[in-house]
Amino acid sequence: MADGISEDAPGLFGWVPKPARGQGRPGFEWTREKSNRLMVLFACGYSQKDAAPLIGCDVKTLRKVFSRECAEMKRAELVVRSGMMAKLVEEAEGGSVSAIKQLEAMVEREQTRVMGEKVKARGKAEKPEPKAAPLGKKQEQQLQAEGVGGLYQPRPGPHAVN
Repeated sequence: MADGISEDAPGLFGWVPKPARGQGRPGFEWTREKSNRLMVLFACGYSQKDAAPLIGCDVKTLRKVFSRECAEMKRAELVVRSGMMAKLVEEAEGGSVSAIKQLEAMVEREQTRVMGEKVKARGKAEKPEPKAAPLGKKQEQQLQAEGVGGLYQPRPGPHAVN
């Protein structure tokens, strides 16, 4: 109170100024909840462009703050599914009958999905041999000329005379 004004007294029309803080907007922070939410969105097939507004940031910030999650974007479905299975295993070990049934159904679905992918890939593994490019007129004539024999066969070259 150097100049006679109290620090905690309201200002003009009751307005109290907020204490000074750093300049600019506060940085976007990584949290476990936002990370899990993002992985679920990636597992459902959302792109970074679609997921960013749902998390509450723009695409550039999403790539910067959630760089690990963005790197695992292709495997997000597998990561989320394995996490769900791990939780079900914990519940099933605790004796939950419903968790055991759900885990059994989930494992069966996974086996069916994996087998379907193997069957689908099996047909693609066998590639037919590529066909030779068709020969043009001049190439065919050249091959025929090289195979000429008999009366129209080219003469042999000169012999060395010694």
